[in-house]
Amino acid sequence: MKQRRKKGQKLNFLQKILLMTVVLILQLVGLPLLFGRSTVEQEHVKLLYFKQKAWDFAEKYRDRDAIVVSKKDHLLYYFRKGELVRNEQWQGFTYDFPVRVALASKYFRTPEGEMYIDAKNPRSQYILFLSFSGPGAYGIHSAATKFSRYLDRMERQDPDFRFATLKDDTRGCVQVENRVIKYLYSQVSLKTPVLILPD
Repeated sequence: MKQRRKKGQKLNFLQKILLMTVVLILQLVGLPLLFGRSTVEQEHVKLLYFKQKAWDFAEKYRDRDAIVVSKKDHLLYYFRKGELVRNEQWQGFTYDFPVRVALASKYFRTPEGEMYIDAKNPRSQYILFLSFSGPGAYGIHSAATKFSRYLDRMERQDPDFRFATLKDDTRGCVQVENRVIKYLYSQVSLKTPVLILPD
């Protein structure tokens, strides 16, 4: 059964036109146009832009799964056939995307651009690992494997327990919570397209 999008999850036609106009003006006139605008307004325009980019990527791959990571707001979007996965029950948890992520610490950098899931590793040093195509050993993972039992226990007590996403401390990977990597690992297939948006 096809899920309906909640109000506000996808920009309507008028918002799209407005957003495209703003982006075009910024490209033509440059950043001086933003001078005098509040930081909050500037951030709002950027977040709208990145949100639309996520939906456009999902639309491009609407016949399959797609993952989008927004470095700007530290969120991971998981789409299934063009629809954002919402309110899905799996192994005692409810999954509502987007979910919070942690990224590279200040001495490292999380890559950006289009890639795909090229391997699934159940025995890495982290609790499951979905690796990205391209140079470097980057991917999506949770905390170190040594925390697995502790996190299982804590998440059973509190389904919203946070551990892996409290601060940016990876060497470039996208880090999610224990329950999230288990869900994604079970759902995502090889060659699933991934887009990492800049900050």
